[in-house]
Amino acid sequence: MKYLIESNYNSIVKRGLINSHTKFKEFIDKLDEEVNEYKESNEPEELADIILVCLNIAKHYDIDIETELKNKITKNYER
Repeated sequence: MKYLIESNYNSIVKRGLINSHTKFKEFIDKLDEEVNEYKESNEPEELADIILVCLNIAKHYDIDIETELKNKITKNYER
């Protein structure tokens, strides 16, 4: 998973779409865009885009998303 996160983030940085000045709102706007594209197309690739944007947010803000996912799954089992 770490490889996917790093390689995707680096590819978007290389394209100039993410930099040290990218704001949280810009990530959320991109996420909204991808969700809308998925709603309209229902294509698996668009779902992947949603996930990749979320992973970029986590990487950009130094969130260990793998740990957070595991913690959330544990909480879901406890419900």
